Amino acid sequence: MVSLDKAKALAASGRIADADLLFDKLLLAKPKNPVVLTTYIRFHNRYSRKFRKAVAAADTLVTLKPKSGEARALAAESYSNCQRLTEAATYAAAALRIDPSNPDSLFIAAHVDAALNRPDAAIAKLEQALTLRPDHLPSLIHKGRYLRAAGQLTAAADLARSMWQTHPDNIDVISLVFSTGRIGADDPVLQHLKTQILPSLEKVGGVAYADVLKLLGKAQLDAGAHDAAFQSFTRAKTTVPMRRDEKGYAAFVQGVTKTLTKADYQPAMGSPSDQPALIVGFPRSGSTLLEQMLTNHSQIASVGESPALPILCQSVGMRSHNGADMVAAIRQIPQSAALDFASRYQAETAGENTASRVIDKALHNFELLGLFAKMLPNARVIDVRRDPLDTCVSCYLQPLSAWHSYTQDIGLLGRTYVLYRQLMAHWQAVLPNPILSLRYEDLITNPEAELHKTLDFLGLEWEPSVLDHAHSKNHSRTLSTAQIREPLSTKAIGRWKNYETHLDPLKTALSDLYPAGWDGGYHSG
Repeated sequence: MVSLDKAKALAASGRIADADLLFDKLLLAKPKNPVVLTTYIRFHNRYSRKFRKAVAAADTLVTLKPKSGEARALAAESYSNCQRLTEAATYAAAALRIDPSNPDSLFIAAHVDAALNRPDAAIAKLEQALTLRPDHLPSLIHKGRYLRAAGQLTAAADLARSMWQTHPDNIDVISLVFSTGRIGADDPVLQHLKTQILPSLEKVGGVAYADVLKLLGKAQLDAGAHDAAFQSFTRAKTTVPMRRDEKGYAAFVQGVTKTLTKADYQPAMGSPSDQPALIVGFPRSGSTLLEQMLTNHSQIASVGESPALPILCQSVGMRSHNGADMVAAIRQIPQSAALDFASRYQAETAGENTASRVIDKALHNFELLGLFAKMLPNARVIDVRRDPLDTCVSCYLQPLSAWHSYTQDIGLLGRTYVLYRQLMAHWQAVLPNPILSLRYEDLITNPEAELHKTLDFLGLEWEPSVLDHAHSKNHSRTLSTAQIREPLSTKAIGRWKNYETHLDPLKTALSDLYPAGWDGGYHSG
C-alpha cells in the first residue's frame, strides 16, 4: 500500500495535518481493512492525538478481529486516552488473556493501570514487558516516567540518558531527559536538539516542531534566558494554534453564576459521606505540593487527577462548558440518581480505600462543583491559589495539553483566570460543601500553620509527617514532579517580573485582582 506508507512517512516527518487527511482518505476507501485500521488507530493515539477518531476505529477493528489481542490492546489505549478508563481496563485485561506474553499489550495495560492510579501494577507489567523484550522502547520510556513520578529522579535520568544514546532523535526520550533535572547549556542532548532535530522539523512545522520548541524553551528557562524562553513557547503556540471558544466559556460561567442559588441545594441530596476531598484551582498554583504534603498523613490517600467526575457529567448528557445543561442537571436530578452518582464516583476514586479522606486533584473539577454538590454535599473542597500573574506566566511556559487551550495566548490566560475566580466565588456563596481557599505563598512561607489549618478543615489530627513532602511515597505524574521533591523555596514567588515586557495583555485582564498595584499583593478573594 503505497498510500499507507506515504501517510506513515508524513506522520514520522512531523507533517501531521497532511498525514491526517491521507489517513482519512485511506479509511474511507478501505473502512474494513485491518491493516489500515491498525495504522490509523496508532496514528491518532500517538501523533495527531485525536483520540475519539482512534476509539471509533478501534471499535471497528475489534468487531472485525474478535480473537485479536492486538485489537483489544489498541482499543484499551484509545479508550484510556479518552479517559474512559472502565472500558480501557476491560480491553486491556482481554488483550492479556489472549496474549499474556506480548510486550506491547503489557505496556498498554500498564498505561491503563497508571491512569487508574495503580502505579505498582503498572510498574510490574512494565518489568514483565522488559523481561520479555529488554529493548522495548515504550516500556523503557514509561518506566522512566514512573521512576520520576515516584521521586527517583537520578534513576529516571540515568535511564533516560542511556536510552538517548541509542535513540537520539526520539522526542519522548529527550522529553524524559529534560524532565528529570536542569539542562545545562553544554548538555549534549540539548546540542543535538538545537543543531540536528530543530532545523529538520522547522521545515515542516506541525506538532513535532511545536513539541521541540517547548523543550528548547524548558532548557532556556533552566538557563535563566527568560525572554528567549517566552519567545520559544510563543513560537510553539503559533506553530500549532489551539482553538478556544472564549465566548462560549464566558457564557457558561455567566449562565451558572446568574442562575443557580442556595435554594437549588435545599434540601441537601445525595450521599452524606465526607470521605472525598477535592483539590481544585488553576494549574501551576501549588496543588501538587499540597497533595504531596497531605498524603504523608496516615488518614489521607490520593487518587491523583481522576477523570471520574467529568465522565459522570458526560454520562447524563452534560455538554462540556454548557451552563444550560449544568443548571438543568442540577435542578432535575432525583435523590436516587444523586445517590447512584455518589456511589459511582466513590467506586471510581476511593474504591476499597479506607482512608478518612481520599483526595481527587483534578483541578478543573472547579467547573463541575455545582453537580458534585448534589452528589456529595459534605465533601470538602480545597481551592489552591497563587499570585495570578505567577500562575498565568507559569501556565504559559509549560507544555500543557490541548485541553488547556486557554494557554494559547497570554491575554486569554488572564481572562480565563478571572472567570475561574468568578465561578469559585459563586460556588463558595451557594454550595453546601465546606470550601477552603489556600494561598500558595502562605504554604511556602509558613507551612506548619497552613497545614494545621488544612488538617483542621479536613477534620483530622495533626501529624508532623505532613511537613516532610520531599520524601512522600505518593506518585505524582504532573509537571511539578521534580520541583516538589526539593526543599521549600520562595524563588517562584514574583517570577512574573522576569517576563514583564511581555505581559501587558495579561495585566489588563488581571488588573482588578491587584487593587493596591502590581507590587501591592493580589486579592485572594
